[in-house]
Amino acid sequence: MAFENTLNEHWKAFLPLICARLESSPSGIGASIIPLLLPLAGSQPNWSQEPPSMSLEASINGIHEADLRTAIEAMAPSMVWVEKGFFSIGEQVNRAYVELVGPDGMVLHPDFRCGLYWQQAKSLYPKHRHNANELYHILSGTALWQRGDAEFETHQPSVSLEHLDGVDHATQTLDEDLLAFWAWSGDLDMDSYSMDV
Repeated sequence: MAFENTLNEHWKAFLPLICARLESSPSGIGASIIPLLLPLAGSQPNWSQEPPSMSLEASINGIHEADLRTAIEAMAPSMVWVEKGFFSIGEQVNRAYVELVGPDGMVLHPDFRCGLYWQQAKSLYPKHRHNANELYHILSGTALWQRGDAEFETHQPSVSLEHLDGVDHATQTLDEDLLAFWAWSGDLDMDSYSMDV
């Protein structure tokens, strides 16, 4: 119980910190979820009893803001990480995500999804698409991002990127693991997701 109370305190600190990051890197999706996220600071997430199998240490250490780094470092081992399924090719886990808030989230909410996304260095998340409008806000790691058939472009921490519904997009990491905050708005149905393999 005391351990869960500590996690909940970190959660309470995390939400205004991530909202401040979204405010500093404006996007339409970010602006729309900030007023939905902030009231959830008093909620109690459904914490996991099983830590993730991949190492998040380098990604978390790459977060420049000490308070945000501390909150994520404390919570990450107890988050409900999805390490396979949509994001698995072969046996090695090189991508993972957690839905912190949403219809399937650690905190239930019907109107949006958001969480953290991790991708291992020197790996490709192939072209994929979905009906939701999507935001990625990079917390650590520089990576290449592609929209549609355009060339890959380099994006660094503190940048927000949006993918509108149905647009193909892909991510190629470089020499660093990537950690990003993500959010979906609009059509939240996971059945619309597909990926090129």
